[in-house]
Amino acid sequence: MSKLEYTVEDFVLDPDFRKWVLSPDAEANTYWEEYLKKNPSKYRDVKLARTLVLNVVRPTSRVNDDRIESTWKNIDQATKQIDRDILDRKVVPLNSHSTLQKHEREYRVYSQNHQFYRVAGILLLAFTLAIAVNIMQPHKQELIVEIPVIYEEHYAPPGVKSNLTLQDGSKVILNSGSTLRYIKNFEGDQRELELIGEAYFDVAQDSLRPFMVKTGAITTRALGTSFNIRAYENEELNISLLTGSVAVDMETDHHKTFDLLPGEALSIDPRQQQVRKQRFDEEILMAWTRKTIIFEHAPITDIKRVLENWYGVEINFANRPAKDLIVSGVFRDQTLENVLEGLSYSARFEFNIEKDQVTLTFK
Repeated sequence: MSKLEYTVEDFVLDPDFRKWVLSPDAEANTYWEEYLKKNPSKYRDVKLARTLVLNVVRPTSRVNDDRIESTWKNIDQATKQIDRDILDRKVVPLNSHSTLQKHEREYRVYSQNHQFYRVAGILLLAFTLAIAVNIMQPHKQELIVEIPVIYEEHYAPPGVKSNLTLQDGSKVILNSGSTLRYIKNFEGDQRELELIGEAYFDVAQDSLRPFMVKTGAITTRALGTSFNIRAYENEELNISLLTGSVAVDMETDHHKTFDLLPGEALSIDPRQQQVRKQRFDEEILMAWTRKTIIFEHAPITDIKRVLENWYGVEINFANRPAKDLIVSGVFRDQTLENVLEGLSYSARFEFNIEKDQVTLTFK
């Protein structure tokens, strides 16, 4: 199986991955660095898999039999002196497992007083020996135990828009068909979220923890500000700043950072690696948060995606529309039928609505 298709479980079971987490070397670090750079979408699975591998108890080393036998000989020599002082009797040295078993059976016939002194001597010597071994034996790297990471995820299904208030007081409006994911209560030194789709953010001020929204290889960093991000698959990424300031980092082969001022927007075509900075109309940008659909010279494919998310339907084309078909229109709190009726005049199509299935036939 290609590592591009790996799930969290596949990473955990992969010997090369486990070696990289537990005993990294330069070659492994280089390989996984390149892997994550080429596959940023796998970051979340790799991070979770690493946490799972680190939480698996590593095998401990076993003390060999010669060392055990030597230790028991030392213990026997110390206890022999104690017996001579108390009972003035001879003790057979311990030198094998069978002798040890026999010696343990003899313990049971001793009087309580004799056994007390013997056990005390053994414990004292064993304690001293343990301290000496601990000092002399090279220390192994301590097992790193990480607390499992808990994520919160919010999904606004087609036809629904969600209003959220985050733990830090920031407010979010999540557009239909969009997903927002982040570590529960955020991390100690930052507030990081992952977005698929579109959302408006009104960020609470916190100078010690930057607010970061990741959309693929693009990260938008802010403090106290408000901005809108539209990041649907197979479409241009658009970041529009309303108040405050943001910095947009592009984690590509050539790392770039763009600073935005209020009223500025950054449009990024990830396929062509093209970036445009431009002004925007706030009324058009924020129309979706006010129950208003505005199409301004929009291609029919964009209109299809917007209406599917807005009304929770699936739109199919009975025939192919003209490649240069561009449509404009404003619809405020209208039904799907009314919107299609209005668009049909300029886009020249007939429509049929059957529950959540819509068919457009172009003339």
